[in-house]
Amino acid sequence: MQNIESKQGQWLGDIAVRESGDISVLFELAVKNNLSPTESLTIGSRLTPPAITNKRVINFLERNNVQPATSDIGSSQVVGRGIGNMTINVNFIVS
Repeated sequence: MQNIESKQGQWLGDIAVRESGDISVLFELAVKNNLSPTESLTIGSRLTPPAITNKRVINFLERNNVQPATSDIGSSQVVGRGIGNMTINVNFIVS
């Protein structure tokens, strides 16, 4: 069985869906790869894939070129915007 690689923004749940078609194999995938189910992955992490359980989902993802990537770890965030970063009468005007 060939190893698979994680892509940017993916966590084990994304890989479980991508490779097996079913989120329920998340824990199998974690155990098989000696990882925590919530562990952060780096881009290119090599993993042993889970068993395929829902080929229809896999076909849909492949046909539509969808790569699930729902992790926000490492994503760029806008800094210095929003009410928490405003100063009264400077960039937050009270009338």
